Amino acid sequence: MAPGVGPLPAALGPDAAADRSGGRPGAAADDCVDVVAALEPMLGAIPARSVVGIRAGLRLFEWTAFPWRFSRADLAARQDFLRSMEGAQAGWRRDLTLMLKVLSGLAYGNDPRVQRAVGYEARCAVNGSPAAAPAPAASAPADDAAPLGDLEPAGLGEECDYVIVGSGAGGAVAATVLAEAGHEVIVLEAGPYMDRRSYPEEPLAALRALYRDGGLTVASGRPAIPTPVGRAVGGTTVINSGTCFRAPERILDHWVREHGIEWAGHLDPDYAQGEEMLDVKAVDPARMGRNGQLLMEGAEALGVSHGPLRRNAGDCTQCSSCPNGCRLDAKRAMHVSYLPRAATAGARVRAGVEARRVIFDGSRATGVDCLAGGGGSSGVRARRFTVRARRGVVLAGGAFGTPELLLRSGFRSPSDELGRNLHIHPACWVGARFDEEVRGWDGVMQSYAVDEWEDRGVLLEATFTPLAFGGQWLPGTGIEHQERLLAFGNVASTGVHLSDRSSGRVRLGGDGALRVSYRLTREDGARLAFGIARAAELLYAAGAREVYPQISGIGVLPKARIAELESSPPPRPALRLEAFHPMGTARMSADPRRGVSGTDGAVHGAEALHVADASLLPSSIGVNPMMTIIAFASRVSRQIAERAS
Repeated sequence: MAPGVGPLPAALGPDAAADRSGGRPGAAADDCVDVVAALEPMLGAIPARSVVGIRAGLRLFEWTAFPWRFSRADLAARQDFLRSMEGAQAGWRRDLTLMLKVLSGLAYGNDPRVQRAVGYEARCAVNGSPAAAPAPAASAPADDAAPLGDLEPAGLGEECDYVIVGSGAGGAVAATVLAEAGHEVIVLEAGPYMDRRSYPEEPLAALRALYRDGGLTVASGRPAIPTPVGRAVGGTTVINSGTCFRAPERILDHWVREHGIEWAGHLDPDYAQGEEMLDVKAVDPARMGRNGQLLMEGAEALGVSHGPLRRNAGDCTQCSSCPNGCRLDAKRAMHVSYLPRAATAGARVRAGVEARRVIFDGSRATGVDCLAGGGGSSGVRARRFTVRARRGVVLAGGAFGTPELLLRSGFRSPSDELGRNLHIHPACWVGARFDEEVRGWDGVMQSYAVDEWEDRGVLLEATFTPLAFGGQWLPGTGIEHQERLLAFGNVASTGVHLSDRSSGRVRLGGDGALRVSYRLTREDGARLAFGIARAAELLYAAGAREVYPQISGIGVLPKARIAELESSPPPRPALRLEAFHPMGTARMSADPRRGVSGTDGAVHGAEALHVADASLLPSSIGVNPMMTIIAFASRVSRQIAERAS
């Protein structure tokens, strides 16, 4: 997959014992990138079912070249075979090639020698200089080495007024409100605590440490859509882009009319409070970097609506490490904003504690059974750990974790809506190569938006993806791909985000593990193609030489073929999508027949059990949902506190 071109090192061949040089003439084994060794630790962090699928795919790929085996062929034959597979008529052949390309690309782009050859460097800066991170809140625990206090679960269990499962945008806000109202609060987080002093430097290590399933949580369907979520103290806010939107008025009005959430039309104070807490500011177009500026210039050339994004990173002017944790903690994720405030009010945060079952006494939730202290590479076996809650349980594990926990606990929603109504904002990375140097990593990762087509559910955001995650999306294989990779500094990229009418479901498999499925409708597939076409027009208007649409079988989209793409959308399985905003799986509704939770967050059919996370959102929101999660969690937790008093 990577024979080595110019300063780029070769990857070790598929049979390392027989081909220690990767097939590149004159290359020594020590000069090559061992992608297999780099991937092995990551595979240990993903679900066993996914590992089985990857192994089966690799075996199929190995023998697709029958009567000879891919790993036994010489370099030239392997390259010819890869080229034929990527351009094959059969979609399964292209999908196999993409799987191999993504896996090898993750490991290859993770290597410092590759990054040096490309000129890539992950850095963060505030006001143009790599300043120190913001100090913890003045009233936070004094020990800067432990800004949230003792994170270790004590003994075999603890007791509190409210136990909150999850420490992301919903759980951290709920913890703050309830603790400041005088309640004894414990926050449970399955992942570890990390901050600017301990985030992994390497992207692959960050996937293992900070993401659920090693970043390979996938919504199955045609196409399958990777939907990564965080698994760390602070939840997904630790690894997201930091983009802050308020929900569009039409969405809030819909929730008032269709779901009886009267207060959804009066969220301005909640939004404002969250924005002040997180130091939300608009990105400065003059300092956001060329990636955002090129989208801006394309929008100006076409005369469409556009503007800078607002982020929870104050005066950040450079951020290329967001998916691995902000190296300055300038991004005000929950572990450096709300959670220190909650800890000041007395909340206890427990890291490395996986909630396994909600404890019920009849219909009343009285606590959570957990596993604590295990996992990872420590070899330590997890122990049972129980938290008893005198007043109630608040679920904030996200749109995957909350229904997963309730289903595992044997709870059945009267509406039968639990786990249903999953929306994810399916998205597509559209890249473009320019004559000029872009160096997207020198600017703000997600910086600028075009909202001209919001009425069609399409939002375009200038988003530059780090090398290890974005390099494999460049078209071509072998030498052709490596030549494009060398020009990564001339690549700009834009995300096409869809406010989806399609939906999916969260279930448990026969082994008790999470299963996520999603059915992309024909209409949504056409709207994504429309969005890709608009992104291509914008990038060409800004001066792009070629555009990469992420559609199987179309490596490069010429300007002359944009209209054809729109008039004849590709088959849905040909779309190469990702998603980052799961929501809706414990939908809020005043009508118990239509939702899982009431307008106070209380779970229909249960007592002393509430939800305060993205799973509450009744429908697709169409924009990055973090601020709306915060607003909803604030409303729900205030109602809990008022009722308790």
